[in-house]
Amino acid sequence: MKRLNTGLTKNKGLTRRRLMTLGLLGLAGWVISPIRMAAAALQDDLERVAHIPKMAGREGPLLVFRDFVADPDVEVEQHIRLQLSQRKDLLALLRKKIGFEEQVRLSVEALQVRLMFVPQLQEDHADAYHRYCQDITEYLFEMNEMDNCYAAITSPNESYPPLSQDGISAFLVHRLAKDYRAVCRFTAESGRSVKYKASGAIFSNHLGAVDLEIQSIAPGQFGLSRRAFTIWQNNTENLYTLMSIPVEETLHYQLGKATDREIAASMKNHPPKNLYAAQRLAEAWMAVEESVVGGLVNRLLEDYCSLHHMAIPASKPNDSGGPLPSLHQYRYRDRGIQLVENLGFQEALALYMESPSTFRDQLFRQQDA
Repeated sequence: MKRLNTGLTKNKGLTRRRLMTLGLLGLAGWVISPIRMAAAALQDDLERVAHIPKMAGREGPLLVFRDFVADPDVEVEQHIRLQLSQRKDLLALLRKKIGFEEQVRLSVEALQVRLMFVPQLQEDHADAYHRYCQDITEYLFEMNEMDNCYAAITSPNESYPPLSQDGISAFLVHRLAKDYRAVCRFTAESGRSVKYKASGAIFSNHLGAVDLEIQSIAPGQFGLSRRAFTIWQNNTENLYTLMSIPVEETLHYQLGKATDREIAASMKNHPPKNLYAAQRLAEAWMAVEESVVGGLVNRLLEDYCSLHHMAIPASKPNDSGGPLPSLHQYRYRDRGIQLVENLGFQEALALYMESPSTFRDQLFRQQDA
């Protein structure tokens, strides 16, 4: 059964949130019944959303989101490095072939990734989470007077879901899987090297992602881009994580404009020597972006849950179902939450959009205090 496919940018009618806002302002006496129905429906949805983390996870059926393409996927590359470093038989073979003494350097020269997904399937809960994602993103856009960046938020249940040509597409799935094919190179201290082909598949631990990609355009010149689609997984045991995904990824698209501007200026003033150096610069700034996003998500969820008379779920950063464990990019997250708390939501958002460097300086001063 096909899921609701709503183009939010083009929807100018009385949405559930707009109906409820009219009711709060006392401007809709003639639609009291629809307002009450909208509020009751939202409460039902929130109850269903709260039940999702208690449901059993699934590994199938697997559908194809996108076929193999060249993709510098950081999560996949980290997986390849970890897996190959633990292969004692491979290391022994390499020692015979290229004769390294203490260390051997691994580089991933080419990487192709196919994206696959497990659809949500559970009709009532999938539709409830779908409507929740629409409602809380609309709440975020309205409270900050932001333009809605989404062409559509959809729950696909067939392979090759179409991407919008006019804005960002958000896809709600149960799980995301990544098939990969890689060409690697092992290099010894002497400079002798050998190629090695690796392939496999993993389920992604990134429950939501707005990836910043760095590509070499010409010697000393690098391009920045963020994909025009984002995939949100509901496979988590943590309700806080589940509710934060649409807010977090939406903020990445909004704040990413300022981050990318800062990275581009830094590369212009101090050109990186190579692609690796450009990627390290981007990674350092993404950690700062993650810090402010984490703080803003926490504040917005508090306000949203208070508005709907719902206790904010406990945040459990070490939960195995969440995206935070052991990821270096979240190293400033706790400090970011505290800094946003000190500054206030609107002030922190405005500060970062105007000057990510100033926000970063305050973040690091807080660390040293």
